[in-house]
Amino acid sequence: MTPCRSTSPFLTRVAWWRRLRVRVLLAMVLVASFVSGSLFVTTYLLRKQSLLEQFQLFVTTVAGTGAVAINGADLEQIEVNFDYVTPEFERARTVLNTIRERNGLTPDEIYVLRPLGDPADHVAEFVVMTHDIPFIGNRYEIRAENREAYREALVGLGSTFTNIYEDEHGSWISGYAPITDGAGRVVALLEADAEIGRYIRALQNELALEAGVTLVAILIAIMPIWYFARRLTRGISRLSAAMLRFEEGDADVQLTLDSKDEIAGMAETFNRMAFSVGERLKLLPFVSRFTASAVEKSSYVEDWLDGQERQAAILITDVRGFTRSSSRFEPKELVRHLNDLLAVQTDVVIKHGGDVDKFMGDAVLAVFMGHEDNLDRAVACGRELLSRTQMTIQDWPEGWSLGAAVHQGIVVVGAVGSSARRDFTVIGHTVNFTAHLCAAARPWELLVPTTSFDLLSRPNRALFPHEVEVLLKHVTEPVAVRSHLRDRLTARPW
Repeated sequence: MTPCRSTSPFLTRVAWWRRLRVRVLLAMVLVASFVSGSLFVTTYLLRKQSLLEQFQLFVTTVAGTGAVAINGADLEQIEVNFDYVTPEFERARTVLNTIRERNGLTPDEIYVLRPLGDPADHVAEFVVMTHDIPFIGNRYEIRAENREAYREALVGLGSTFTNIYEDEHGSWISGYAPITDGAGRVVALLEADAEIGRYIRALQNELALEAGVTLVAILIAIMPIWYFARRLTRGISRLSAAMLRFEEGDADVQLTLDSKDEIAGMAETFNRMAFSVGERLKLLPFVSRFTASAVEKSSYVEDWLDGQERQAAILITDVRGFTRSSSRFEPKELVRHLNDLLAVQTDVVIKHGGDVDKFMGDAVLAVFMGHEDNLDRAVACGRELLSRTQMTIQDWPEGWSLGAAVHQGIVVVGAVGSSARRDFTVIGHTVNFTAHLCAAARPWELLVPTTSFDLLSRPNRALFPHEVEVLLKHVTEPVAVRSHLRDRLTARPW
């Protein structure tokens, strides 16, 4: 047995991106990347939502605390920019500064707004701020993203907050809280802003770092993944190579794998299959081509092996002098001479479109079936057999010659035998009659009964000039036959 360690030529022709090991590696990397990416996105969104909620709580708390501490009645006394010197402005400014310092806000992140005109216009003016230079009365149009929270606080629904919004200064969250006068009427809103862009950037940087670490981990993990994929596909490649060699006719191929996985199990199954098929292939030369063709035909012709009547031409040849000379040869030499003769006859039969049904010792039974000119083919084959074998007579054992007979009629074809041993063959009167006729043929003579002779084409009928009667075994009356005898031999004395 030949161990298989080669690489399949098919695999060497496959583009690298189509190879299984590359696909396994890419699949694992893609899965790892997808899982990592999903975790990153999920983590980012959760952290961003947590950050949003944290700062929304922060701005609403700051705005609500400041709004409670500011007297709404004081704000009614602050109308123009010069009012920054009034005690009312100073009291409100002190509250804002205290809240700003405690919460780490800048002057731009906390102030008091007073609505102007119709609330639906979303226009307000600055009332109190913590800047060094005040700008009381400056108008401010509420951003579209903040209007809903602004309106809710303005109608007295308590502290409200916005979602994250962007402007030229960064990313923000704003909180609003209503400031009321002694009568409980909303006279202004305290707005507290928180710039969270730096927190979002820090979060993004953190996730980028995690992504980098994960990428490095994936790159490191590629090495064992590649080793695993290579080990997996190496077994498959060698199995493929063994199958290719088996397909090309190497029935002795055997595959050896060191692994203990399913691929090794497949290799063992392949080895058993190859050995079993190899043993059967060794028997193939002992099976006639006629039988092999019949088995193949039975796959698409129903009941083909069960027995069918067919019109066929039968050719039987027999070696004269074989039995007398067999005792003079060593068994190996005798078989060699006989095989040489049978090989020549087989080639000629196949050449003329016939099938060798069987070898019967030194005799050959050939069948011509499925053609319109079966009989003419059989006669042409018989004549060439006489010619070919007679031209090589100098290589034959002394005393050997060939006799033949051809007959056409109805035969029964089918699988004959038992469940342990069967053979596809032809049987019936036509076969038996041809065998008896061949036994009556003289050396280098081809006999055809007159019933078949009448069916031959005109050129072939001209090759059988003599009609004689011969006695056949198990036949009481003489049978009329036509004879074709090699010209250089002495003809039968009729």
